[in-house]
Amino acid sequence: MKKILIIRFTSLGDLVTLEPTFRAFRAFFKDSEITFLTSGIGKGLFSDSGYFDEFIIHNKFFQTLSLVKNKDFDLVINLQCNRPSHFLNLAISKKKVINKSFNLFQKIFDIKVHSKSASEMIKLTGFDERIVDEYFEKDNGFIKLPTSKSNLFEKNSDNRVIAISTGTSERWLSKKWGVNNYLNLIKELVKNNYQIVLIGSELELEESEFILKNFQNNEVTSFVNKTNLTQLKNLLAEVDLYIGNDSGPSHIAAGVGTNTITIFGSTDIKHCVKFMPYTGIHEYLKPSEDIKCHPCYKTKCPTNMECMASITVNQIINLIVK
Repeated sequence: MKKILIIRFTSLGDLVTLEPTFRAFRAFFKDSEITFLTSGIGKGLFSDSGYFDEFIIHNKFFQTLSLVKNKDFDLVINLQCNRPSHFLNLAISKKKVINKSFNLFQKIFDIKVHSKSASEMIKLTGFDERIVDEYFEKDNGFIKLPTSKSNLFEKNSDNRVIAISTGTSERWLSKKWGVNNYLNLIKELVKNNYQIVLIGSELELEESEFILKNFQNNEVTSFVNKTNLTQLKNLLAEVDLYIGNDSGPSHIAAGVGTNTITIFGSTDIKHCVKFMPYTGIHEYLKPSEDIKCHPCYKTKCPTNMECMASITVNQIINLIVK
């Protein structure tokens, strides 16, 4: 039995989009013991997948180093290929290494290299090319995060359920449509008998409490800061639509096949899940063409968030109806 280590720490969106790659490795190494060196996010997304036999959680470099330096592996597959991942790899006892892109020398000297596909990496492990090609011809490449029933909320059979996240990461304040905009949107949705659930982390607690004060009789249910990543994934699989800013939950929702509407401000729509191999229907809203500074990629708007102000509640309602 082979012992295999796969390395990938960040980020949430990238981890979601690597699902077909992880699935392929498990398909070709059915009887191997596969360890995943990842973040808590990676474990949350894939702990119930069956793709990995063990998880090593990466927090701080030297802490992780102490966990891996005495491990022995037949094969290390480095999907991260940044300097920390290469330095950790140096400390690991292994027979073979496959890097998705840069090796350490290429990374240090910023030498541009081809990023390998899952098919190319599997061929490098020694599998017959014809067998590998046959697998990838049959596999459609769609991202399919594994899920199970959440049992977190009771769905009213008469209403469609919409999950909404008002937040982004702490760094990307320029991606936020704004809590007042979301409040006005939710008011319209509740009037039209949509069932609303709020999702998010502790970063969205204040905004969720502000929204909840405006409703009664359980018109809006909040799961903000009440779910781990596995529970969130399963919850999003049970709603009819997800609406949020350009952030990680859009990828999770799309990854479980739920329809999405993503609101873009400072970033370009090329990052939208609509243009990635997800199932479901995915739409986006971007600032008015009059906003010449979009996309600026500034983490904090230097003016007054004119880009987000140009996106209206009615535009989103029209997309929902569509």
